[in-house]
Formats: sequence, C-alpha cells, structure tokens
Amino acid sequence: APPAPNNPIIHSAEKDDTAIFSLRHIQTLWSWTAKPSKPSHPPISSIPRTPSSRLLDPDAQPPSSLKQFPTEPILSCNHEHSNSPTILYLAYGSNLCAQTFLGMRGIRPLSQLNVSAPSLDLTFDLPGLPYKEPCFANTTIRKLPEKPPIPPIPPVPPIDPPTPPNTSSQQWTKGLYGVVYEVTPSDYAKILSTEGAGSSYHDILVPCFPLPPSISIPENPSTPIPRPFLARTLYAPRLPPNPPSPPDSSSSPDKLPSFFRGLLLPPTRPPPPAQPSPRYLSLILTGCKEHDLPPAYISYISSLQPYTPTTLRQKLGQYVFLTLWAPALLLLMFGGRVLSDKKTGKAPKWVTSFSTVIINLMWKSYDIFANPIFGDGERTLED
Repeated sequence: APPAPNNPIIHSAEKDDTAIFSLRHIQTLWSWTAKPSKPSHPPISSIPRTPSSRLLDPDAQPPSSLKQFPTEPILSCNHEHSNSPTILYLAYGSNLCAQTFLGMRGIRPLSQLNVSAPSLDLTFDLPGLPYKEPCFANTTIRKLPEKPPIPPIPPVPPIDPPTPPNTSSQQWTKGLYGVVYEVTPSDYAKILSTEGAGSSYHDILVPCFPLPPSISIPENPSTPIPRPFLARTLYAPRLPPNPPSPPDSSSSPDKLPSFFRGLLLPPTRPPPPAQPSPRYLSLILTGCKEHDLPPAYISYISSLQPYTPTTLRQKLGQYVFLTLWAPALLLLMFGGRVLSDKKTGKAPKWVTSFSTVIINLMWKSYDIFANPIFGDGERTLED
C-alpha cells in the first residue's frame, strides 16, 4: 500500500529537484557485467551474529524526542548524531547474496543478524534495462493494520461452506525479511556508491525485530520477546508523475516544456509491475537461503515469476537494446563511481540529473520504438 500523504519521508522526497532513481539503475546494471575484484570471498557463515549489546547503542534506538518506539521508518537525518564506530545496514535485495555483497562490492561486515521489518514491503518497481534487467528491488512503506473491533459471534452454520482452491501465485502479507549487517562507515559509503551514489535512495531508519537462530538448543529454553531496534536502509519513494512544485521556485521544472520536464522527473513505469530477471531473482533467493531466512519467505521468493523472453522478437530486442544502450549506461556508471565522494558515497547533483535524462530517454525509446517492434521487455508473454 502507498505511504500516507502526511508521511515526512514522502514530503522530503517531493522537495528534491534532481534525480531520485537514475544512478541506482546504472549501478545495479553493473552486476551483470562486472566480476568480483577477488576470485574468492569469505562465506556467510564466517560472519558472527550481532551481539545484543550493539542493538542497545544510541544509533539503534529512537531519538529522545520520540516518546515511544516508532512503528514506521523515519529519516536518518532526523536522528540524533551518534558516535558509534559502526553502522547497522538493512539489506533486502541482491545484497543478501554473498556473491554480490562480499564478492562484487567487496564489503566486509563485522557482524550480521536476520531480522523482520514489518513496516516495509518488498517491491520490484525500480526501472532497469528493458529485455535484460526490467526492474530491481525496492521497498514501500507498509501501513500496519490496527486491531479491528471484535464483532459478535455469528451463528454456526450446520456445514461450513467449502473454500475455493488457491490457484493464484503466493501473496505475502507479513512485511519485509532481510539481514542487518554491521559495517564500517567506509564500507557504508561504498554501499551508497554502488547503490547509485546516494542519489537513488533516501537514507532511512527502519524498526527491525531480531529473528532467533533457526537451529539452537539452549540449556535453559525460553521464549524471549524480541526487542526492536533501528537499522539504516535505502528507500526510493515513488513520486507522482507530476509532483507539485513550490510556488516560489524560480527553477520549477513546470516552466519547461512537457517533454523536457518529463526527462527531469524520476523514471517510473505504468502498471502492471515489471518482472525481475532470472539472474536478479536468483541472487535474492540464494541470499535468503545462505542466511537461512524463514522457509515461508523463501517459498514466497521462489514463487515469483522472472522475466523471460519467449518470442524471437523479444530475444532480438534484447540483443539490439543492449547493444544500443549498454555503452552509455556503463559510461555513466563509471563516471558516477569516479565522481562520488569517497566519504559519503554520494555523487554531485549534476551527475544524477544527467543520469536521469539518459535513463528517461532510454525508456522513451523503448515505449516509442522497441516495444511496438520487439514486444514486451518488462513482462513474460504467455504462450
């Protein structure tokens, strides 16, 4: 479900006058061309579990201005400054996979912890590259339902009506599951750089609940109530197609012709949602299994259908589109990495704006030319 209109995260996003998503797409496309800088990386099992004491540090607890623990994500800029030497980062997409996170990105977590983040839902609404990587993982804020009033007990019928068989794909209604890595500030800057140089996402603090180890035989069995803590993650809010501009803004994009105004807006795709590639889904599924996330969540990820070209036209379109656009995307990707700040991982605004224009031009060329000629490059065509 979309976030509530009064959500401060959305209000902050609407104030941004540059690209929100573009470098995220370019940097993620690197994952199907790049190879790990080292031929091997430590296994997930070698990373120790985050101690409970770390979750009690000030950066993992709500700011003193809040009277109770938040039930929704909050902007990290609204949190009090912390002197903690490490950062708790919530991963939910391809960064769950050791091949991507430890190998390709070269991150070395100090500890890790499987968690549930009930205030978020997993989505695949970040546009990628048609025919090859149609979309990437994102999250959306999930409104937690309130306890409904208890209705009166109806009379019991003599025979319960039969329930219809469930033939549709699995639906997930239990929020996001992922892994919180404890990383150094330099590694977190590297994460921001490889996830779009800080332009694609807002840095938010998410309430997380630790998950117990899947296999444990304590000497004194007990059922402790999990205590929530805050972890940072990257969230790309979905803005309306024509977000309102401040009335006193002299550089309002609304003063530009509609075509150019569209090139400066964050790239979005119309419904129905696109399907991620088999490669991308495989990374997420592998990461879920490596971390031994709950079987029900693994089953849900396994049930997701990837994008697969089924016609000769789609396969030809994959080759043609990749040949035409990959050089420009790779050039922007390398430029974003080189020009990004080494301490913060963020790229200059002119880089993100230029990248937004390129991404939007690519998708416009798909809508106008490629889709009519080669067929759907976002969703599998049924036989």
